[in-house]
Amino acid sequence: MNDIVNDVNQVGENAATRVPYLPQDLPFNEDQKQWMGGFLAGLHTRLLINNDGAQAGASQSAPVAQKAISIIVGTQTGNSETVAEDAAELARSQGLAPTVYDMDDVTLDMLSATERLLVVTSTYGEGEMPDNAQNLWDQVEADDAPRFENMFYSVLALGDTNYDDFCLAGQQWDERLAELGATRVEDRVDCDIDFEAAAEAWIEKVIPTIASKGRDGGVSGAAAEPVSAKNEKSKFNRNNPLQAKLVNKRLLNKEGSSKEIVHYEFSLGDSGETYNAGDALNVIALNQPSLVEACLAVFGVDDAESVPYKEQNYTAADVLKAHLEIRTPSKDLVIELAKRSGDQELTRLVENNDTEALNDFLWGKDVVDLLKAYKGDMRFAEFVALSKPLAPRAYSISSSINAHENEVHLTIGSVRYDHDGRDYMGVCSTYLADLVEDGQEVACYFSPNKSFSVPEDNSAPMIMVGPGTGIAPFRAFLEERQARQAGGDNWLFFGDRNRATDYIYEEEMEAMKASGLLTTLDLAFSRDQEEKVYVQDLMKQSGAEFFEWLERGAYFYICGDAYRMAKDVDAALHDIIAEHGNMSAEQADAYLADLKKQKRYVRDVY
Repeated sequence: MNDIVNDVNQVGENAATRVPYLPQDLPFNEDQKQWMGGFLAGLHTRLLINNDGAQAGASQSAPVAQKAISIIVGTQTGNSETVAEDAAELARSQGLAPTVYDMDDVTLDMLSATERLLVVTSTYGEGEMPDNAQNLWDQVEADDAPRFENMFYSVLALGDTNYDDFCLAGQQWDERLAELGATRVEDRVDCDIDFEAAAEAWIEKVIPTIASKGRDGGVSGAAAEPVSAKNEKSKFNRNNPLQAKLVNKRLLNKEGSSKEIVHYEFSLGDSGETYNAGDALNVIALNQPSLVEACLAVFGVDDAESVPYKEQNYTAADVLKAHLEIRTPSKDLVIELAKRSGDQELTRLVENNDTEALNDFLWGKDVVDLLKAYKGDMRFAEFVALSKPLAPRAYSISSSINAHENEVHLTIGSVRYDHDGRDYMGVCSTYLADLVEDGQEVACYFSPNKSFSVPEDNSAPMIMVGPGTGIAPFRAFLEERQARQAGGDNWLFFGDRNRATDYIYEEEMEAMKASGLLTTLDLAFSRDQEEKVYVQDLMKQSGAEFFEWLERGAYFYICGDAYRMAKDVDAALHDIIAEHGNMSAEQADAYLADLKKQKRYVRDVY
């Protein structure tokens, strides 16, 4: 210990790892190094101030001790991380020393040593923890979890009120920390899809409050640099979007396909914006004119009628076109329509809180369908108040900026179907396909997704599973690997309905295979034979080689449908590990959990 103390004065900041620098040959794992870095930084401060009675002489030159604050992030798409970085920025400006941690990088020992904690987490799917939060949550939720009597904390939860388990992950963190003895310094804030204003208000309130809690000191001024070497924060966001010009769009499916998948290319102009392979582009769309007209007709409202919305006045047509979600009815609207109409079936579904049955009832219906059937005496202004704001649609980027200078590409399946004599269209997919022409601009902004990214180690193997439009980020990954001249092996599982019509990016993928960039390309076209074949079936067929890739450090990625494909692929992965690793089910679970902790198993699912 004396040797460590003597080296304290040499502690510095390693921005790339977000922790004070430690010699690389110390016998600690990464989690222990992170905790030890914070410990040494705090010890450094105490030594400077209390060194053998020299306080008076040292106080003039010693760094000012700052209070450490940890911000832990549970995220599926990157929104929580953006909020956490904003909180860290304000914390630094108020003299705190913040550190932002991915929940996968946090251990119970680290939490036990944390005095000031902010939790920022989204809720995934139907009330689930985000992928990067599950391991830590399992430990915190366990019966033998430690007490956090010396912790001060607050929670910000991100969610969507259209789901029954709105912000459940954040609620569970809030309740569990309190159960374990931590002190809540500000009430939890639950944010809907338009989270920015609520998150900003929480940050501005909680930072001064938590700064006043706990002991002084803990981190020296030298250790209180920015938490990471991240890019300068973009000036473009939902409230100030980038106007990107559409320079090319083309249909990817061939004639006879039952699908419509479109490739889009946008110019970033002189914006200075950039992105990484794996990030998302948020597109701010407009509702289809036909849906706007149908909605106006239900209420008998003139399109030019003035309507107040969020302290501004708009025409009725404009508020429907650009500001309200009129494709998918909000939960509040459904509840109010049940109440006003008195319809027994709708009332029963709402009162029984049977999510599955209600979703089945609402399937294929839009706002206009419900209003026609159940509107009763509802006025247009009441409808506006009950509607959710029109949210940006986030799409996985399908290009590397290193392969397409100053451009960003998207790969989007157009949603179109007919039901009971009406044509229905997805909001953003058909906005881009039908309403935006080459040369026109689209409002958008980027969302980083640091977990879902190409390995920093260019020699590391990658296994990618992306059927349908799930291929989008993997086109970007492969272009990025090619631009880096990375030597690591690359294995892609892709599939769709029919090879002749639905093998999108066929020429590019076959060229990558021919050049050796794609080491292995496995294709599953489900309807080209009598018995359907899916990507998970091909994974199992190559199970021995698949496991060998994992054993030599492969990163495993999934992109696509969360509710069926991703679950089936996860089950196949578990079976492969158990069979070819000669493991029990429990051992295979632990192996998978370790892959996730190492960020070698990550998903971009929706």
